[in-house]
Amino acid sequence: MDDLVQLNRRIAKHWLGSLNADQEEYLRYATVCLGQFAHGVAELSAFLACAKQEHLNSLSVAKLNRQYLRFARLAAKDVAAGKFDMLIRLGITLEQGEVLGELTNLALNRLAFGWNGPIIRFATPAFQRGVALHLRAARHHATAFVAVCLPA
Repeated sequence: MDDLVQLNRRIAKHWLGSLNADQEEYLRYATVCLGQFAHGVAELSAFLACAKQEHLNSLSVAKLNRQYLRFARLAAKDVAAGKFDMLIRLGITLEQGEVLGELTNLALNRLAFGWNGPIIRFATPAFQRGVALHLRAARHHATAFVAVCLPA
Protein backbone atom coordinates (compact mmCIF):
# COMPACT_ATOMS: atom_id res chain seq x y z
CA MET A 1 0.00 0.00 0.00
CA ASP A 2 2.95 2.32 0.63
CA ASP A 3 3.87 1.98 -3.04
CA LEU A 4 0.41 3.20 -4.01
CA VAL A 5 0.69 6.16 -1.65
CA GLN A 6 4.07 7.07 -3.16
CA LEU A 7 2.67 6.73 -6.69
CA ASN A 8 -0.31 8.93 -5.80
CA ARG A 9 1.99 11.49 -4.20
CA ARG A 10 4.12 11.66 -7.37
CA ILE A 11 1.01 11.99 -9.53
CA ALA A 12 -0.47 14.77 -7.38
CA LYS A 13 2.83 16.65 -7.17
CA HIS A 14 3.24 16.47 -10.95
CA TRP A 15 -0.06 18.27 -11.52
CA LEU A 16 -0.22 20.46 -8.43
CA GLY A 17 3.45 21.25 -7.85
CA SER A 18 3.49 20.98 -4.08
CA LEU A 19 1.08 19.48 -1.59
CA ASN A 20 -0.35 21.03 1.55
CA ALA A 21 -1.04 19.14 4.78
CA ASP A 22 -4.68 18.38 3.85
CA GLN A 23 -3.65 16.95 0.49
CA GLU A 24 -0.93 14.82 2.09
CA GLU A 25 -3.44 13.52 4.64
CA TYR A 26 -5.92 12.68 1.88
CA LEU A 27 -3.29 10.69 0.01
CA ARG A 28 -2.71 8.48 3.05
CA TYR A 29 -6.30 7.23 2.82
CA ALA A 30 -6.69 6.88 -0.95
CA THR A 31 -7.21 3.22 -1.77
CA VAL A 32 -6.91 3.56 -5.53
CA CYS A 33 -4.60 5.25 -7.99
CA LEU A 34 -5.40 8.91 -8.57
CA GLY A 35 -4.13 8.60 -12.13
CA GLN A 36 -6.51 7.35 -14.76
CA PHE A 37 -5.12 5.15 -17.51
CA ALA A 38 -7.35 5.84 -20.48
CA HIS A 39 -5.42 4.25 -23.33
CA GLY A 40 -6.71 1.25 -25.18
CA VAL A 41 -4.88 -1.90 -26.13
CA ALA A 42 -4.81 -0.93 -29.81
CA GLU A 43 -3.25 2.44 -29.00
CA LEU A 44 -0.55 0.83 -26.82
CA SER A 45 0.18 -1.88 -29.37
CA ALA A 46 0.45 0.63 -32.21
CA PHE A 47 2.85 2.76 -30.18
CA LEU A 48 5.05 -0.19 -29.28
CA ALA A 49 5.04 -1.47 -32.88
CA CYS A 50 6.79 1.67 -34.17
CA ALA A 51 10.39 0.89 -34.96
CA LYS A 52 11.77 4.25 -33.85
CA GLN A 53 10.50 6.57 -31.19
CA GLU A 54 11.70 9.90 -29.96
CA HIS A 55 12.29 10.72 -26.32
CA LEU A 56 9.56 13.32 -25.92
CA ASN A 57 9.35 13.53 -22.16
CA SER A 58 11.39 15.32 -19.55
CA LEU A 59 13.01 13.14 -16.94
CA SER A 60 10.32 13.92 -14.34
CA VAL A 61 7.49 12.89 -16.70
CA ALA A 62 9.36 9.77 -17.76
CA LYS A 63 9.89 8.82 -14.10
CA LEU A 64 6.18 9.29 -13.39
CA ASN A 65 5.26 7.18 -16.41
CA ARG A 66 7.78 4.50 -15.52
CA GLN A 67 6.62 4.30 -11.89
CA TYR A 68 3.00 3.93 -12.97
CA LEU A 69 3.83 1.37 -15.67
CA ARG A 70 5.95 -0.73 -13.29
CA PHE A 71 3.14 -0.70 -10.76
CA ALA A 72 0.60 -1.64 -13.44
CA ARG A 73 2.85 -4.41 -14.77
CA LEU A 74 3.16 -5.94 -11.31
CA ALA A 75 -0.57 -5.64 -10.74
CA ALA A 76 -1.26 -7.30 -14.09
CA LYS A 77 1.03 -10.19 -13.20
CA ASP A 78 -0.99 -10.72 -10.02
CA VAL A 79 -3.99 -11.55 -12.20
CA ALA A 80 -2.34 -14.86 -13.10
CA ALA A 81 -2.51 -15.69 -9.39
CA GLY A 82 -6.19 -14.74 -9.27
CA LYS A 83 -5.63 -11.38 -7.59
CA PHE A 84 -7.72 -8.77 -9.39
CA ASP A 85 -7.83 -6.10 -6.69
CA MET A 86 -4.84 -4.11 -7.99
CA LEU A 87 -6.37 -3.85 -11.46
CA ILE A 88 -9.38 -2.26 -9.81
CA ARG A 89 -7.19 0.02 -7.70
CA LEU A 90 -5.40 1.16 -10.86
CA GLY A 91 -8.61 1.48 -12.88
CA ILE A 92 -7.41 -0.68 -15.75
CA THR A 93 -9.29 -3.38 -17.58
CA LEU A 94 -8.25 -6.99 -17.79
CA GLU A 95 -7.39 -6.46 -21.46
CA GLN A 96 -5.17 -3.47 -20.66
CA GLY A 97 -3.64 -5.45 -17.82
CA GLU A 98 -2.70 -8.28 -20.15
CA VAL A 99 -0.76 -5.89 -22.40
CA LEU A 100 0.86 -4.09 -19.48
CA GLY A 101 1.75 -7.37 -17.78
CA GLU A 102 3.70 -8.50 -20.83
CA LEU A 103 5.83 -5.37 -21.11
CA THR A 104 9.56 -5.94 -21.11
CA ASN A 105 11.80 -3.42 -19.38
CA LEU A 106 12.73 -2.04 -22.81
CA ALA A 107 9.09 -1.64 -23.86
CA LEU A 108 8.24 -0.09 -20.51
CA ASN A 109 11.01 2.48 -20.93
CA ARG A 110 9.93 3.20 -24.52
CA LEU A 111 6.44 3.98 -23.27
CA ALA A 112 7.73 6.01 -20.31
CA PHE A 113 10.03 8.22 -22.37
CA GLY A 114 8.31 8.21 -25.73
CA TRP A 115 4.66 8.75 -24.82
CA ASN A 116 3.73 12.36 -25.46
CA GLY A 117 3.38 13.57 -21.86
CA PRO A 118 2.10 11.68 -18.84
CA ILE A 119 0.61 8.31 -19.71
CA ILE A 120 -2.10 8.87 -17.11
CA ARG A 121 -4.53 11.67 -16.32
CA PHE A 122 -4.88 13.05 -12.81
CA ALA A 123 -8.42 13.02 -11.43
CA THR A 124 -7.98 16.61 -10.28
CA PRO A 125 -11.64 17.60 -9.67
CA ALA A 126 -12.40 14.52 -7.58
CA PHE A 127 -9.17 14.94 -5.62
CA GLN A 128 -9.86 18.61 -4.91
CA ARG A 129 -13.44 17.86 -3.85
CA GLY A 130 -12.20 15.20 -1.45
CA VAL A 131 -9.46 17.35 0.04
CA ALA A 132 -11.95 20.20 0.64
CA LEU A 133 -14.16 18.00 2.84
CA HIS A 134 -14.01 17.84 6.61
CA LEU A 135 -11.29 15.39 7.73
CA ARG A 136 -13.63 12.48 8.55
CA ALA A 137 -15.58 12.94 5.33
CA ALA A 138 -12.34 13.27 3.37
CA ARG A 139 -11.17 9.91 4.71
CA HIS A 140 -14.38 8.25 3.53
CA HIS A 141 -14.11 10.01 0.17
CA ALA A 142 -10.51 8.85 -0.27
CA THR A 143 -11.46 5.29 0.64
CA ALA A 144 -14.34 5.33 -1.85
CA PHE A 145 -12.40 7.15 -4.58
CA VAL A 146 -12.86 4.28 -7.04
CA ALA A 147 -16.54 5.20 -7.33
CA VAL A 148 -15.72 8.87 -7.81
CA CYS A 149 -13.16 8.63 -10.58
CA LEU A 150 -14.66 6.03 -12.88
CA PRO A 151 -15.31 7.51 -16.32
CA ALA A 152 -18.95 7.97 -17.27
